[in-house]
Amino acid sequence: MPEWLQNLPASLSDPLVRRIVWAAAGIIVLVIVLRIIRRVRYGLANARLRATLARERDEMHQQQAEAHRLAEQVLATSSTARIAGYAIVRQVETLITEARPSSAAAMELLKATAARKGANALINMQTQQTAGGKWVANGDAVVVKLIPRRGEKGG
Repeated sequence: MPEWLQNLPASLSDPLVRRIVWAAAGIIVLVIVLRIIRRVRYGLANARLRATLARERDEMHQQQAEAHRLAEQVLATSSTARIAGYAIVRQVETLITEARPSSAAAMELLKATAARKGANALINMQTQQTAGGKWVANGDAVVVKLIPRRGEKGG
């Protein structure tokens, strides 16, 4: 058996050695506690991030559903200045969308924006692909009324 191991109990009686051992034990305990605290904080931060992402995802789905519902309120669209079978009552506003991943998504956003502005149709509609591969749509939001056919009443 090594000599230092045989003299261990005698070494612990020295006050300086005891202080060093206690300091080392304290540092070890402190490192362990700090690691536990870091893991707990990391877990809480991840939980908050997951909750935030879930909330944002739900809000995005609600916005998409609202945009889809509003887009369905648009009666007619045209890439020209006229819509067959409808008379333009008034022009509401010229609109342009922000970039979307597809032309269909850009068109739906354009329709939803027109409906929010009080329009029920779109004329002069166009879509364009940006340099980044996204799509934008633009057009004139208008209010239209159905032109009655010959022999029909109302409109």
